This record gives sequence, structure tokens and C-alpha cells, in this order.
Amino acid sequence: MQGKRFILGVLADEHAGSKVGLCNPNTEFWIDRPVEDDHGSIHMEPSIWRPDMTPIMESIWNKYLEGVEKIVTLADGDPIYLFKLGEVCEGTYYKNSSMMLKKDWQVKIAVANMLPWLDVPNLKSIRIVPGDRSHEFDEGSAARMVGDRLAAQFPDVKVGGHGRWEHKRTGFVLDYAHWGPFPGSRKYLEGNVARLYLKDYMLREIVEFSRVPADLVLRAHYHEPVEVDEHITHQHGKYDSKLIIAPALKMMDGHARKATRNKFSAAYGTSAIEIYGDWMKVHDNFVKIDIRNWEVVDE
Repeated sequence: MQGKRFILGVLADEHAGSKVGLCNPNTEFWIDRPVEDDHGSIHMEPSIWRPDMTPIMESIWNKYLEGVEKIVTLADGDPIYLFKLGEVCEGTYYKNSSMMLKKDWQVKIAVANMLPWLDVPNLKSIRIVPGDRSHEFDEGSAARMVGDRLAAQFPDVKVGGHGRWEHKRTGFVLDYAHWGPFPGSRKYLEGNVARLYLKDYMLREIVEFSRVPADLVLRAHYHEPVEVDEHITHQHGKYDSKLIIAPALKMMDGHARKATRNKFSAAYGTSAIEIYGDWMKVHDNFVKIDIRNWEVVDE
């Protein structure tokens, strides 16, 4: 199995700094705190402050830690390649959903969110792509700032846009980016757009570039996990690809509720893809919750 089996870890839409995003509760910040001395005078002293965790933030963090543990256990010492699919920070555009507007604090949380990974001996690389400018301090700045900080602690970190990644020993090819297909406006339509998007991608590779399409296409952005497969028979042979829209590590905020027209289910968690030669299996670790307020009146 040596050299043929490896794991892709997938994290998406973490939104560090959001009131409903991924947040390491042990992140520490310096703040000025009022202190009263023995004479009753009050002055300011620098003090350590940690983020105030809401119940949903605690739930997301615990699900994330569970995901890290499951990916490490699944790998069982085989190589892990980690892909972060955009929006590592909340940004400052949606001020009502931001826990803090200090850019350096959001970056510090995003880096602290990665601490559970940095001691994993078989983690081989970290790849980060940017997302919407509203969450990236414009033009992918958040992704680069987080990447620069991580690069000081981990040897193989790269930040870029739309990526094509190949595992040389197995020939496995991955196409990864933040933006991609819409999951579906109705449950019975779920995956339809993704399937057409995947077919279009495959045909472009075959017809425009005479290349074999990637085995796996990873996308994010919509916070709704979807998985589809497509098969194309062409004059040069038969091609098979899979597309995954990764689950987010953020709960719905007011903007998301409006954008989805009050869809009442939400998901958050992580994904892992196990590769062994030309065999591939998706291991999801996300939870779906009903976000409505339930009430039962007993009169």
C-alpha cells in the first residue's frame, strides 16, 4: 500500500471572526482592561482575552475537532494533503455577522484554527484558495495573510486561485477552487446543476485541451454538501469524474437565510477523500440540523 494510498482533507468556508463561524476558543488577544487599585483609582492594564463562544460556535468547533481526529485515524499514518477551499476569515463587509472587525484578530483566529493539524506527522501539505472579496479583505488578502503565518510553522503551504493537483505515484488528479455550481434550489433538484457543471468541465478538458479530466473536482461557497458522478464516452475512451461541494464550517447568518429564502436545514463539518490507486471513497463528517425554532403549546 506504500505510496498508493493517501487522504485528502477538505475544509471550506471557515469564516474566522464570524459570530457563527469556526473559532478556536483558546485564541488569545491583548486588550486593555480597567483595573482598580488599592486606593480606588482605576487605570488600564494589558490583559489576555479569549473569544466569547456562543453555543453554535462551540458546536462547530467540536465538530471540526472530531473531523480532524477522524481524518487522522482514517489515514493511519498514510499521507494527508489538506485543502482549504476559501473564506478562511469572515471579513469586514458583513459587519452585523462579524464578531470583530479587526483584520489581524480574524487572521489570528484563522491561524489558531489550524493548530490541531500542525502536529500531525503525516500531514504533507496545505493548500489555500481565496473566496469572495467581501470575506477576504479584497483580492484574496485573508488567504495570503493566513498562508504566510502558517508557512512560518509548517514547511509546505501554498496559496493560489483555481488549482490543478496531481499525485505523481498514482496519477490521481484533483481540480479545486472556491466557486462552483449551485447545489439546487429544491431538494428534488439537488445535484442537477452540479452534474451539468461537471460534464461541462470534463468536455472542456477533453475537447479544448485534449486532456483526461480530473478524477475529482472540489468546490465550496454554497455551504451545502453535494456529491455527483459523471461518465463520458469519447472517441479516445471512457472518462469518469466526481464533483463534491464541500460542507462549510459556518452556520447560517441573516444574509444566508435571506439568500436561501429561509431554507430550514443547514450543514457544517468536514470531508475526507480516501484514495488507493484508482479507487476513491468519500468520508463525510458533517451534521445537518433543523434551524427553525421549535415550539409545542400544551393547553
